[in-house]
Amino acid sequence: MAKFNEDTLLYRFFEKETSEEENEEIINWVSASEENRKEFRKIHKVFLSSNLKQFYSEIDIDDAWSKLYSNLQKYKGKSRIISSNLILKVAASVIILIAFGFGSIWTNEHIFNGNKPIIVHFEAPAGEKSKIQLADGSNVWLNSETVLTYNVTNPRNVAVEGEAFFDIKKDAGKPFWVETPSGMKVKVTGTRFNLRCYADDLIVETTLEEGKVSILGENSNRLAVLTPGQQARYTYKGEVHVENVSPELYSLWKNNEIVFSEISFRDLVPQIERWFGVSIELDPKINDEDRFTMTIKTESLREMLNMMKLTSNFNYEINGSRVKIISK
Repeated sequence: MAKFNEDTLLYRFFEKETSEEENEEIINWVSASEENRKEFRKIHKVFLSSNLKQFYSEIDIDDAWSKLYSNLQKYKGKSRIISSNLILKVAASVIILIAFGFGSIWTNEHIFNGNKPIIVHFEAPAGEKSKIQLADGSNVWLNSETVLTYNVTNPRNVAVEGEAFFDIKKDAGKPFWVETPSGMKVKVTGTRFNLRCYADDLIVETTLEEGKVSILGENSNRLAVLTPGQQARYTYKGEVHVENVSPELYSLWKNNEIVFSEISFRDLVPQIERWFGVSIELDPKINDEDRFTMTIKTESLREMLNMMKLTSNFNYEINGSRVKIISK
């Protein structure tokens, strides 16, 4: 999409003549960069100012989004998925990009056809951390290998697998829900909290910095209510344990810092893999009684392993993204 004229894809899009596949192509292109978004708005302005479209008026984007957000609640039906890789570091959901320059009625009819809402899918790959803004204005930071999805008809109900820090926009009349692979749910209205729920972890950790959250089990039964400075540790058996912690330590990762305290080698390995985007082969003979306490900021993987060797007896080999840790 380098050059446009009245016969190209965008003009057909403005004329409501594009197919669902072409709509998705345009959405992905607009979401790829700020340059593309500027080009999109520029061409739309030309389209609006053309003699054939004089009956159109300039759109108040904030007002258009507000109307779109309200009207989307009406639509239900079979969903289709749009993926957006967070390497692009786009700090807004794709649906907001659709709304730029368009009234809500036009967008609903043209994109959704009244019965096809979109599932927005965000993913932070191994070794990456990203920040996004949800359709309701809430901010979420995603740690490495984390996936967040939500239906645009209900952007205050999200599903997460991995680790995320939430700064939720307050809406007393519409709580915000987070679903995890364990079946556990977190219910909030406006608050800041960290949630760790990787599928291969045996524990789901919810750590509250500000506000109040409710922890609900698989059957939506309330198990605990957290106040600031508390952490709930939920097991896949449906049990929950609440304790007082220093919550800021559990969200340091979003500022590219991580703290380990008295952690074993085997428990440390999956965190190292996600943090550095590597695959580790751990010698079965490694001493699992060793414990590590350290803070990682700008250190490389090699520097971190050398720090660990000061208190544990092992060797390592690094070959690209593959690491082998060998007991001495």
